Amino acid sequence: MTTSIIEETIDPQILEMLTARSAEISNGASTSSALTAALALGSIPVALAALSRDVYAQGALPAAIKNVLDFALALEIFENEFYKAVLGMSAVAAVNTAFAPVRALAAAVPGAVASLQQIQKHEAAHVATLLATGATNVFNLTATSFDFTGNRSAQGGGPFAEATTNLAFLLQVAQGAEDVGVRAYKGQVANLMPSPTILEAALRIHSVEARHASRIRRMRRAAAGAPIGVRWSGTVRGGERAAAGGTTLGTVNPTVVGQTFDRIYGAGAGSPSESNIIQAGVNVSALASASFGADAAQEAFDEPLDRADVIAIVQPFFIPTIS
Repeated sequence: MTTSIIEETIDPQILEMLTARSAEISNGASTSSALTAALALGSIPVALAALSRDVYAQGALPAAIKNVLDFALALEIFENEFYKAVLGMSAVAAVNTAFAPVRALAAAVPGAVASLQQIQKHEAAHVATLLATGATNVFNLTATSFDFTGNRSAQGGGPFAEATTNLAFLLQVAQGAEDVGVRAYKGQVANLMPSPTILEAALRIHSVEARHASRIRRMRRAAAGAPIGVRWSGTVRGGERAAAGGTTLGTVNPTVVGQTFDRIYGAGAGSPSESNIIQAGVNVSALASASFGADAAQEAFDEPLDRADVIAIVQPFFIPTIS
């Protein structure tokens, strides 16, 4: 999941465009400081974002695109601060202390801390990418803007408080957060299509979020032999299939936690269901060449979440109101 691996997969046409733009800069063409720095560092995702902003005349992005980027930035700041808290890197000492028990448990699982550190670095890079694109921190989010227990309170004590002491539950929550990110980006693809380079940058973030979700699923299995799926409301739904007796949803307030996962995986009211097996009008589980069942067909695709769905899921973790 290194940046170099991601860069190696970049579309050659995009790479050629960036190389040409770099030559123009060397010859004295005007550009933003963000683009100059990105090209100097060889950061393809950030350079893509900054190039897009440069095309739109010093960051004057269309309002529809700007709104998407601003909201995406809020989600990336949230994820970055979440992993910083887990790793003891938060600017809020009390938050670092709260996560100390689960941090010690993670340290006992080979590779777990290193994986979390790498994911956090990616989230920080996503924040930088979106800022370079022209996104604005419209909600003035800082390390003090979040309650990772889901209580919208600096004091915590919310239904997700067990994530600070129970590694299996923490990883389950992290998986949910990454899956929300994947589905949120997918839900905004149509709004970003007028700008191919911004769409390119967003989809590269989307692909990395999907890799995070996959990695965390493997970490869950390694940490406690837990099934990869999520069990809630007494059943297993959608593309999150679990073995019998799948993981529980915490002990503080399992009803509220279950409702949150219902929204994430499409079992909640109004949320697109992850049980969908129809893609582009085709039942993919019934294809002539299919050697898999409905479960695999469901898990192979992430259904998009719109802005309202995402807000309903994440608002309990944000102290300020987001919209």
